[in-house]
Amino acid sequence: MTDERYRAAWAQLVTAWSAADGAAAAALLRRALDDGLHAVAAGLPPSAGIGVGQGRRCEVALVRLAGAVDEAGYLEHNPPQAERGAEPVDHFCRRGWRRLRNPSLDFDVWWYVAEYLDPADDSETAVNPLVHYLVDGRFRGLLPLPEPTARPRHALDGPPRRACLFAAYDPDGLVDDYVVDYVRELARFADVYVLADCEMQAGQLERLDGLVRGSWARRHGAHDFGSWSLLARELVGWQVLDEYDEVLLANDSCWLLRPLDDVFARMDGQACDFWSLQVTARLFEPEPGEPQSLPLAEVKRDWIPRAAFRSRESAHLGSYFLALRRPVLDDPGFRRRLDAVVPQVDHDLLVQKYEYGTTRYLVGQGFDFSTWLPDLRPNHPLYGPGAFDLLAEGFPLFKRRFLVANPYVTPGLALWKERMLAAVPDAPVDVFERNLLRVADPEALARSFSIS
Repeated sequence: MTDERYRAAWAQLVTAWSAADGAAAAALLRRALDDGLHAVAAGLPPSAGIGVGQGRRCEVALVRLAGAVDEAGYLEHNPPQAERGAEPVDHFCRRGWRRLRNPSLDFDVWWYVAEYLDPADDSETAVNPLVHYLVDGRFRGLLPLPEPTARPRHALDGPPRRACLFAAYDPDGLVDDYVVDYVRELARFADVYVLADCEMQAGQLERLDGLVRGSWARRHGAHDFGSWSLLARELVGWQVLDEYDEVLLANDSCWLLRPLDDVFARMDGQACDFWSLQVTARLFEPEPGEPQSLPLAEVKRDWIPRAAFRSRESAHLGSYFLALRRPVLDDPGFRRRLDAVVPQVDHDLLVQKYEYGTTRYLVGQGFDFSTWLPDLRPNHPLYGPGAFDLLAEGFPLFKRRFLVANPYVTPGLALWKERMLAAVPDAPVDVFERNLLRVADPEALARSFSIS
């Protein structure tokens, strides 16, 4: 059933359901669940259109009749809604699915939307994916969850030809010194293509001349994934990227502290389909007496479930430095998802759809990953107290936002330069400090530095 036909048939059902009494209305929904929307709509008159609220009420009634929401699980994994006494089916149909909350462990909202519906549609009239599955998708063999495919690990045949898609943003329209240094280092290992999601001052992109194969500035508002999407589908193009063995996604959110020779030398020897510097599982919060790290094999087994009520309950690879090899680059589903990136109403949805969503999609398709850091560390390791320990272990990058947001209330960040130099004696801390003081919110930075 096409999208247009589905919407018309759903409007027919909602109109008939609204006009029916209790028993007849329930029987109408039961028939839609048993026989499919196409069968019910065939015997109903055309609809002149339905209101948003009218459609929502029908969705709630149908999903409740189907028993498709694990109500206890939904509330357990959405504590604020449970505390407010929200009715789980009503919340899911009205707000939950739009925030990518899954109704149960048997259905993945974002996977279904990205696979079968329009992932760029976030309008009031966007199709509820669970309702679509219940009355149409399952009758056509559409899947509620990905079915993993067994694949051999991909090993490189010699040194790879590598491209790097580099996403940049600067509030003042500048190419900062640290960006030039970072791009220069990346250019030792890859053909670099840069897109800045902002208007650049005259002459700034020229600072990258001789280092990059192409550089552009275009305000699109879809952040890093929007830049990677635009580079892949238009500015560089998939045909050009087809010439590379590996494509690296990187951005300017990090400061480079040391050369990347060890990173690429180690990862070139890893047999995998995609890789990153580290893996993050925000819910991994061990007590002091418990192991403070988990081997990567255990992460793959236990921390990326086939389904979760919320994407943040699953581990993911950091997209600030994410390498994709030919099996992933050739996958039509991956290309379709990257091509479909659009601006989001808030940053949380962007992270859920595109950062968590990329890892979950690739793992769900059976692609294997590796990481330079061989184990999982607590919380988000680049944003917590262990960030300076990582530098001492040879980690090459440092997240600037850690100093400003300080999400885990790490004390002593006012001494960040001293702590950084203790781990990396030749770190260009003066370059970093100039960048930090220029772009950071002064009040947020003062609050972060005041914690002791």
